[in-house]
Amino acid sequence: MATDINHARRCGFITLAVTLILLSTLAAVSAFIGKVLIADKRLTLNEIEYRVVMAAAEKGIAEAMAELKVEPAATAISGSIATASASGSYQVTIMPNGVPGVSDILSRATLDSGAEAVVTVQVAERGILNPNNSGPAGPLMVAGTLPANGTITIVANPNGGGPGIPVSIWSAGGVDIGGSATTCGLDEYHNGGCNKDNAYSYKSGSETIIGPDIVANAPDFPDDLVEYVFGEPDSAEGWARIESQATAIVNSCSDPRITGGAGVFIVESVQNCTIGSIGTREAPVVLITKDSNLTINANSQVYGLVFAYDTDPSGADEYKITINGGAKFFGMMLANHNSIDLPNGHYAAVYDPEVLCNINYCQGRPSGEAPFVSFSYVPGSWKDWE
Repeated sequence: MATDINHARRCGFITLAVTLILLSTLAAVSAFIGKVLIADKRLTLNEIEYRVVMAAAEKGIAEAMAELKVEPAATAISGSIATASASGSYQVTIMPNGVPGVSDILSRATLDSGAEAVVTVQVAERGILNPNNSGPAGPLMVAGTLPANGTITIVANPNGGGPGIPVSIWSAGGVDIGGSATTCGLDEYHNGGCNKDNAYSYKSGSETIIGPDIVANAPDFPDDLVEYVFGEPDSAEGWARIESQATAIVNSCSDPRITGGAGVFIVESVQNCTIGSIGTREAPVVLITKDSNLTINANSQVYGLVFAYDTDPSGADEYKITINGGAKFFGMMLANHNSIDLPNGHYAAVYDPEVLCNINYCQGRPSGEAPFVSFSYVPGSWKDWE
């Protein structure tokens, strides 16, 4: 009997000991799992906050890029961000880099929890015109022949061929001046007008004088006029980049945006594109007509650069440029094809350095929109540390 009682006591003790060991093990495992879950939760929250604060900093960079397009002189912007998991704010500073045309953008974001992120990037600005050229060499550039008929006055670029070398017409083909065509300099045009006595080239009765300002049958005429003007190749990729800088791509030359102020406008496949007065000296336009007949109405004034572009200049379709009597063009006109019709009327093509200057911002950008400038990130400049 005593033996049975002792055996029962030993079994009970063993059972109790095993139970306590199991309970201790379970408690330890539960505590460990709890710590793991808490640590995992903390890591998850930290990851969420990191993503939110980085998104806020990058949002500041994106808004700064948009602000530069509207207000190129901007130096700082700020904003806030709020999500279901976190909220905070960001401050962005825009500073000159020291390299002309390059700025440093620094965006610092802070969440209410104290999490912080800093993102910096360098941004370069680029004008619509080819930076390797000071602009078209003359007021008229044609990749074919040019009949300069009627009472036409062409005012030369005084430095089109180099310092002090005027260029009024530059063409890949021949130039035929007739009627009472006259080319002269800016000073002569603004001080009494062009006439036989002060002209570089002229046609008067049976007398025809072709001066060095008319560069015809030029062997060095650009093979790719698109690249010469815009610095982009005449390819699908090049046009995509040009179109990305456009203020508007329209299918009507009566679109009010064309007459609404400065900008880059592309007109595509309009059978007869007829324009009146557009642009001003202070707010010129860059007008590109693609596969379109272009007519400038009589007595109109056009300020800017007009580029008549034929996607297949050697093809059967011939797109014409017609300038009607009394029209005045202040700036530059270019065509990569023939079929330019200059009727026997009175009109003028005037190289205007102020127009080109306002397109190139050579005197600095004014406050307000910068329609001729695009901004892009400098490759390899992005970083998320100070």
